Amino acid sequence: MENNMMFRELEDMKVQMELLKEKLEKQEIVKEQHLRNAIKGKLGEINRIAVRMILVGLFAMVYCALMLNNLGFSLCYQVVTIVMLSFCTLATYVQHKNLLKARDLSSDLVKETFDLLKLKKRYNRWLKFALPMIAVWCSWLAYEVLYVIPDRGIGVSMLIGASVGVVIGGFVGLKIHFGTLKKIDEMLTQIKELKGE
Repeated sequence: MENNMMFRELEDMKVQMELLKEKLEKQEIVKEQHLRNAIKGKLGEINRIAVRMILVGLFAMVYCALMLNNLGFSLCYQVVTIVMLSFCTLATYVQHKNLLKARDLSSDLVKETFDLLKLKKRYNRWLKFALPMIAVWCSWLAYEVLYVIPDRGIGVSMLIGASVGVVIGGFVGLKIHFGTLKKIDEMLTQIKELKGE
């Protein structure tokens, strides 16, 4: 009788262990789904920012082509400005193109990790190129405004407006840059958790 009772207790414990195991498996699935959703959300944010930057770049190309000519800037400055904006817009697209296509994270996490690491590396290199390019372009802008544009009053006003624009644009650009790098790091950490590393 006592053996029979112990056998029942063992059977009950076995059933409870199975139930506990099922609960843990469900929690792991929920955790994995939660991580995937968090990664998708951050990826969506990065993609939306990239699309906005591309649209702003396209608008800036058209706007600058019209305004620089009307204000009397040299043809050389106009061409260089349009080429620079085109290059920056295209570089943004190229940097983000793999992530813009990534919609389903049930695909290969190794590929997603590789694409994120590549984007992070490009973002880190981009500042080393962009900041000197902007410094040269702004210096040339100052020269154009002070020495090429015939009306000095308009030129000085434009220089003040451009200076304010460069400061605000620089702040916004750096905030976007470092925010994107932070999101990439967060996604890489979450992917490591998903892969169980």
